[in-house]
Amino acid sequence: MAFGAALIFPIRSLGPRPGTGLKHTPYAGPIPKRVVTKDGLPVKAADVLADSVITVWPEGHTDAADASTLLIRTRPDQNFIPAPGREDWTVNGIVAYSKLCTHVGCPVGLYQADSALLLCPCHQSTFEVLEAARPIFGPAARPLPQLPLALNADGEIIATADFSGPVGPGFWDRDR
Repeated sequence: MAFGAALIFPIRSLGPRPGTGLKHTPYAGPIPKRVVTKDGLPVKAADVLADSVITVWPEGHTDAADASTLLIRTRPDQNFIPAPGREDWTVNGIVAYSKLCTHVGCPVGLYQADSALLLCPCHQSTFEVLEAARPIFGPAARPLPQLPLALNADGEIIATADFSGPVGPGFWDRDR
């Protein structure tokens, strides 16, 4: 009888819906949060050099796999085009994106500074940093989620909200 019910309601037999747990990272909640290195050290805007990438996490959550974030300082001669509504999400040419590829969740971290491209080493998805990290090559179908940034009174980089969308690969319960 249980097998028959599973055939009638196949989706229900997979278990409960995950809810919103996969849609939020430790950046959500009390805002703002300082971004820190793996050692827990806060990052100042001056620490991020042009054409460089630093991996950071929200303070107190350096073990959170879904919160690894890339800070990238673009060059002044590069034309950064923010997504609509995100015009104030960068500071001093520094933009932040999730480090988790939207294809299968591999860590993105190879940065081609001259062309402002982020590459995923697993399946070669390529993201255009200057255009809201939109995918321009490979199997990833959606951009890397962006993290809104600001500076606190000490010049440290802070996140003012959670990522612009779910991090990592698409999942069956995400908004479309």
